[in-house]
Amino acid sequence: MQTVSRYLLSQLVIAYINGYHGRNSKVYDRRLTLHRGVSNPLTFTFKNEDQKAQDITSKTYEFNMIDSESKKAVITKTLTILDDGSTTSTKGDASCTITEGDLLPLDAKFYNFAVREVKSDGSREITYSDTGYAAAGTVELLDGAYPEFIASTSVSTFTANGGPLAYTSGNIDARPGINSNKALHTIAVYTKNFSGALRVQGTMSASPSESDYFDITMEDASGPANSFTDSTTVTNFNFTGVYHSVRFSWGNSTDNTGVIDKILYRQ
Repeated sequence: MQTVSRYLLSQLVIAYINGYHGRNSKVYDRRLTLHRGVSNPLTFTFKNEDQKAQDITSKTYEFNMIDSESKKAVITKTLTILDDGSTTSTKGDASCTITEGDLLPLDAKFYNFAVREVKSDGSREITYSDTGYAAAGTVELLDGAYPEFIASTSVSTFTANGGPLAYTSGNIDARPGINSNKALHTIAVYTKNFSGALRVQGTMSASPSESDYFDITMEDASGPANSFTDSTTVTNFNFTGVYHSVRFSWGNSTDNTGVIDKILYRQ
């Protein structure tokens, strides 16, 4: 049996304030490591050149993560001041959290970061990452350690004819390259006064003809047709498997004029 140790650690950044006039030595040099797919809490301690934490109770600081190629800030956060003016263990401390959503649009690569004091008049004053007047630190954004959030695909356009039932969607990419044989697919069906049936179909072809489609049976269903009766709600279904793409087809019962407004699909 393999034994694996995991460490519960907080990332700590030292920032130097009050201009330095002594030795030109790098006392603390840390590269931040951020992970996509999770939130990343950061703590900053503000010190002077003598390594003493400073009172920052009346200060405002902002964290900027900067694309090293475009030189533009991709994330800006106002730090939460943890220093209450009396507790020794949190003197000089401030924090922020880089959320999963903050990192979602960013590529996994190296970035720079800087922390500045925001003055009452709106001006910014630099803090330093070491006692050699270096202002920028390095951030490494890593991909793959945690599952990445996949946004749902909204399907609201259905064309008459061209499918097994009256109205059929276009093809939706089922991401076969990242899915295993037990890949889970989820749909949320938004109905309005709808009585009728919904069928989900898949294909393994990149350029399918009508004969390339096959029915997909939902989990716990007795067949491929999913029936609704005067439904105005959101109904969820799951199915598994690897497909090149999927599509949705629905049709009304006799004399029913209700609709399926949209389907949210996540693979």
